[in-house]
Amino acid sequence: MNKSIIQVSQLNFTQDFPGLQGVNMMARQFPIEPFLVITEFQMERPVFGPHPHAGISVLTYMLPDSEGSFINRDSQGDLSIIEPGGVHITQAGSGIHHDEFPQEPGVECHGFQIWINHASKDRFVEPKAIHAKAADVPVVEQAGAEVRVIIGQFEGINSSNELLTKVALLHIFLAPHARITLPAQEMAFVYGLQGEAHSSEQTIKGQTLVNYTQEGDEVTLVADSAGFEFLFGTGTPLNEPITYGGPFVMTTPEQMAEAKLRFAKGEMGRLAPYGGK
Repeated sequence: MNKSIIQVSQLNFTQDFPGLQGVNMMARQFPIEPFLVITEFQMERPVFGPHPHAGISVLTYMLPDSEGSFINRDSQGDLSIIEPGGVHITQAGSGIHHDEFPQEPGVECHGFQIWINHASKDRFVEPKAIHAKAADVPVVEQAGAEVRVIIGQFEGINSSNELLTKVALLHIFLAPHARITLPAQEMAFVYGLQGEAHSSEQTIKGQTLVNYTQEGDEVTLVADSAGFEFLFGTGTPLNEPITYGGPFVMTTPEQMAEAKLRFAKGEMGRLAPYGGK
C-alpha cells in the first residue's frame, strides 16, 4: 500500500558560515528519525576544524556532480579522501574527534552530511571509520531509473557498508516521465535535488522535503518532463528519548554527563589541526 504525504516543505540554501551554505533538516523539526540531521551542503574551504562526536554515526556522501573531494581524518588515525560519489561514515559511539574539509581550497564540494541516531544500547560502542569509494557504491539500473545504494539495500542489492541502526538511503535519478516504487519502512522521506516529480499528486522540486505517513509500505514517484534527481531515506524510528548536547547525542541526561566527562578527560582522542602531510 502506498504511503500518503503528511508534509511538503520547500527549503532553501542559507549561508551557514563563510565558505559554507546548506539546506538543513533536523529531527526536531521534521519526522525523519532515526535520521537526526540531514544537510545538503556546498563547501569551498575548511570551516569547522577538528571537533568531537559521540553517540551517533555521521555519514558524508559526496554527490557525483561535486567539483571537489573532501579530506576526512580522525583521532584514531583514519585519513580518507571522499571523492565525488564516495561515502564515509564516522561511527562516533563512545567518542572520537574528526575533521572534514575540501581537498583543494576554493574548489566547491557538493554533498550531504547526515547524522544517524543510535539506540541507547549502542551509544557507547567502539568508534570506527567506514569508507566506500565511488566505485564501491552499488548501482541498480531499472527502466528509466538509476539507483545508487548509499546505505541499506534495494532490489536485493546491499550497500558496501553497514550501520548499527538499520536504515536505507538511496540516491535516485529518474528519466523524464519515468516511474519508480520504493519499499518503505515506517518512516520515509524524499528530498528533491534537481528536476521535478509528482508523488500522491504533490509536486516535488529541488530542495523540497516530503514526509510520508507511517502507514503503508511503499512510496511512488513519477518524474516530469525534465526528469528528477532525489534522495530517498527510510527507517524505523527508535522511539527512545533523545538528549542533545551539541556534537553529542545521547538517550538520557546521565549518558550525556558521561560523554562530557569522557571528553573532559581526553578519552575521545586528540586531533591536531591539519598540516597537509
